[in-house]
Amino acid sequence: MMSIGSDSQLESLRSLMTAGLESFRRARSDGFGTKARNAAVNATEGDVIVPLCSNLEMRQSLANRGVYPGVEYKVVALTLGCGEKVLSLEGLNSDAKSEAYAFVRPAYPLRRDLERDDWPVRVLLDEVPLWISKGTYEAGTAVGTLALSLSVVAQAALVAFFFRFVGVPSPSMMPALVPGNVVLVTRSFPVGPFKPKVGDVVFFNAPKELESAVGQLQVDGGSEIGSVKGKQFLKRVLAVPGEDVGVKRSEPYVQKASKFRFDVVGPYVRPDLFKEQSWERKPSMLGSNEYFVAGDNGYRSVDSRVWGALKERYIVGTAKWVLWPLKDFGPVKPGQIIEIEKPSLP
Repeated sequence: MMSIGSDSQLESLRSLMTAGLESFRRARSDGFGTKARNAAVNATEGDVIVPLCSNLEMRQSLANRGVYPGVEYKVVALTLGCGEKVLSLEGLNSDAKSEAYAFVRPAYPLRRDLERDDWPVRVLLDEVPLWISKGTYEAGTAVGTLALSLSVVAQAALVAFFFRFVGVPSPSMMPALVPGNVVLVTRSFPVGPFKPKVGDVVFFNAPKELESAVGQLQVDGGSEIGSVKGKQFLKRVLAVPGEDVGVKRSEPYVQKASKFRFDVVGPYVRPDLFKEQSWERKPSMLGSNEYFVAGDNGYRSVDSRVWGALKERYIVGTAKWVLWPLKDFGPVKPGQIIEIEKPSLP
């Protein structure tokens, strides 16, 4: 069976993490969020700083003058209240800094509707609640993007853990599932209602018993049943832990006190390839973590009749719905499992 998925998000996540860590290192000394250092305190000509403002009315007032919160601005010039031009505010007293003006313009081209002819604009630095450095702004953006990406990846991983899309390549489950079908598989758990039940179609990893039984067997036309190591399969559950299951004329059956449950699958195409007990054997009890599984199309299915009970640890999940093609859309069809009372078995 083919499991459909993609790891392309991992490379993007690595790139985001690298960029985020680099920005974080550059901005670590400036702080983050509301604790970020006000870059205007020691502004220097040529600095790139970013105005921040949470007050909507003030934001609009600043935008009307050409100072857009969240946009990177380059400090073209600095002047004090008396009109004296300075190269930096560093070292000046607090009174001088509170009356300092900056001539600023965006550090990069903006959308046409935001561009202005009067840049650089003159702004009293204290008019803006907070100016942060370019490094702090980039770090905040990178961390926010990283957090969002991690959230998306975490959600995708959670969905991937509980759900899987599986392609059906073989006819072993016909007519319920045909080659080309894509089915939704939900995760199985070894407790309560999440445990596989009789009639469920389980998706499982190839057990070592299957690998040993198959080997390299010749079938009609000279083709081979190749190695099944690492492959995954879909089969229907006929018997669950604690039930007595046997095989009569290739048909699996469960023996109860007064009833027998049969799974009508039919004989294998080449029964001579396997031991006779695969097609004829008396009932034996399944262990606490064992299931008997078989393909609906016994003619093409190498299943528990051949390699024995399926251990619970190999089960990945249960096939619930056929998703593709649309003409087959719907819940997985039931198999031919019938119960009869006191059957006559020769």
